[in-house]
Parts: sequence; C-alpha cells; structure tokens
Amino acid sequence: MRVFARRLARARFLDVPATTSASSSTPSIASSLARTPAWTPRGARASTSAEGEPADARDAYSESLERRAAAARGVGHKRGEASSERVAATMRADGTAPKFYEKVNATPAEDGTWRVTLDDRVLRTPKRNEYGFATKPLAVAVAMEWEAQTDRVAPFTMPLTGLSATAIDHMGDAETRNLHVETLLKHFRTDAVRVRSEDEGVRARQAATHDPIVRWAEKEFGPVEVSDSIFGPETSEGTLETLRKRLHSMCPWELTCAFALSAATKSLLIGLKTLRGELTVEEAIAAARVEEEAQIEEWGLVEGGHDLDQLDIKVKVSAPVMLMKLRRERASS
Repeated sequence: MRVFARRLARARFLDVPATTSASSSTPSIASSLARTPAWTPRGARASTSAEGEPADARDAYSESLERRAAAARGVGHKRGEASSERVAATMRADGTAPKFYEKVNATPAEDGTWRVTLDDRVLRTPKRNEYGFATKPLAVAVAMEWEAQTDRVAPFTMPLTGLSATAIDHMGDAETRNLHVETLLKHFRTDAVRVRSEDEGVRARQAATHDPIVRWAEKEFGPVEVSDSIFGPETSEGTLETLRKRLHSMCPWELTCAFALSAATKSLLIGLKTLRGELTVEEAIAAARVEEEAQIEEWGLVEGGHDLDQLDIKVKVSAPVMLMKLRRERASS
C-alpha cells in the first residue's frame, strides 16, 4: 500500500487545477483543438452496413463531416490564413481531421522571423495568432510536421507545432505563466529526484542516478532535501523562491519547454537540468524511469504497456529539447 501511495503521489506530480484549459496545461496542439466526436442523428434507422454500423447513422455522419470540411476550407481564406481552426472544425473521435492543404513552405517575414504557410496561406494557432519562429530551422521543422501528414491531419504526431502553439497562445499571459510556475513549485516536494524508495536495491539505483542532480540543484537553487516519505521532504522557502525567480525569468518558449520536460519526467530538477543542456535526452529519461526500469528487470516487460511508456517519454522529452535547440540555431539560407 505504501508503494502504491508513493506512485500515486508521483503520478499526480503535475496535476493542473481545473481552472486551467487543456490547451494551456498540456503543451500539445491536440489538447488545444476541440475534438468533435462521432454522433448518431435523432431518428436514425436501425439498419446496419456490412461493417455492422448503422447505415443511416454512418451516412448522416459522413454528410455532416463533409459539410464541416467544406466550411473549414473557407476559414480564414479571405485573410490568407491557414488557421488550426480548420483542424478543430473537422476533428473526428480518433483525434484526426481531413487534410485541407497540399503545399507546405517555410517563408521569411518582414520582421526577420519565419512563418509556415499551407497552400500560401499563413499558418495560425488555435487562438488565430501567427506562428512566428525565431529561426529558419525551427520553421522548417514545424513545416515538416505538417508536410508529413497523409490524407488526415493527426495533431498528436506534431509535438513541435503543439509546443509552439502553447508558447504563443498561452505562456505570454501573466496569469497563465504564474499558474504554471506555481503548479511546478507545488509539486516540487514530490519531485522524482527527491522521493526515494524503501526498497534497498531501488534506493541504491536512485542514489547513483539522482544524487548528482541533487548536488547540481543545490549549487543552483539552495538546499534540496530527499526523503523516503510518500509525501516527500520539507522544502526550504529560500529554495522555492530561487526556483520561482528562475522560472519567471524564462521567455514563453523556455517556460513551455520547462513545463513539458517536468511533466514528462515528473521532476522539475530533471527538466531544468535537461533544458540547461547538462543532461542528454537519454540521461533525462533514465533518471525519470529508475523505478520503472527496476521493475522491468525484476518482473519483465509488459508489451503494450512498458514499451509504449518508453516511446511516449522519449517523444515528450525529445520534442522540447529539440525545439530549444532549433530556436538557437541560425541558418544562412
């Protein structure tokens, strides 16, 4: 029961208050776009298709989807926009929408930044802000995410687009920034680096992996205690205030990536050290998964469970690291 309670506390590391919208609490465009589930019109007959689906319901839904797709193709057309609202307007229950464009480009803007265009229309965020990228490499990377879509647009396969939308739409707002900063600090007590297992073998592995991160954090922010309590150790107010100042000093893009990394690794310290470039993606993942990997070694890997978790965290850690790297890169052409 004690082990379960510790895992529950860790799993809830970055629960965001209900007052936060999904698009601001999760740095993913998939959560920023409204999903429209399939529906069955009132009075549909009970006849079924060869696939076992009610025929009239399927036909009515298809007709509705076609109407919404036609309407979405006109969204922003007069102003030369390719807004993400087009994706939201035709989203299906599986989280995908019909592809509404053919040509994707990264183009320079007059202010020296870069834009992504879909069929020569400027791509906009769910809040209809232009995606303004500081460097060509980042614009090209986001354009490649849109270029890679097939006959359907799957927002959950475009992490750089999602992170960019969060930075542009949400992290520039003072209230939203403060909410994210305080959420990180609230859960710092149960940081994965600070809560140690009662199992001697796991605790030894945690010490070997996490103690260097704790020492780094103490030089940066002040005292960082560790504990085997499921509630975590007490935290110095001085350390919290230093962390608060550090987070508030970040630009919207950096804070978005810090939050994404901390959520993925269940650790603010792992997230900040990775963002600083002092942990590689592989090292960050290893530090975040000490207990899980110990369980796999003892009990074996569960296919469709552990392997998917490993892939999921790799994407969630790699994307913000790549975004910040691309924002720093300058290309001559």
